[in-house]
Amino acid sequence: MMPSIVAFDLSLTGTGWADSSGCGVLAPPSNVNRGIPRLQWIRAGVLERAAGAALVVCEGYSFASRGRAIVSLGELGGVIRCALADSGITSIDVPPSCRALFATGRGNASKEQVLAEAIRKLGYEGHSHDEADALWLRRMALEHYGLATITTGYERKRKALATVDWPARSTLFAEAA
Repeated sequence: MMPSIVAFDLSLTGTGWADSSGCGVLAPPSNVNRGIPRLQWIRAGVLERAAGAALVVCEGYSFASRGRAIVSLGELGGVIRCALADSGITSIDVPPSCRALFATGRGNASKEQVLAEAIRKLGYEGHSHDEADALWLRRMALEHYGLATITTGYERKRKALATVDWPARSTLFAEAA
């Protein structure tokens, strides 16, 4: 049985997600767009999407964030990672530069380039950077565990995948059973 792998590109305004059913964005409504209520809303959405997953892949922290945003993003990341752990869901972080390297061949690729490659290589038909990032994060896990075939850019993808501290395959399959 193939383990369920869900990926999230965490954001305070629109958290991208991808799973076997497709992709989307968790966007808090205007009445919960700040503070603790927003964190609680995003946490609930992530936990609902991640229910039953053998692995959740999250985009790691972006150290390019500035000002108050970095504090709020740190809070969100901590809330989500603790909630997943408390729920018994295995999660890992993939640095943004690894996701970009895997998707485009360049670790410093722009969000637009990553989106363009999702359209070109993954058949993505949308326009959301958040969804595209989540699709690439999930694809990384699928290719790492041999659940999808690496078709192009083998060397760069191998380099990007080797940077991530993936859980053992046997652990995921045991949890998925």
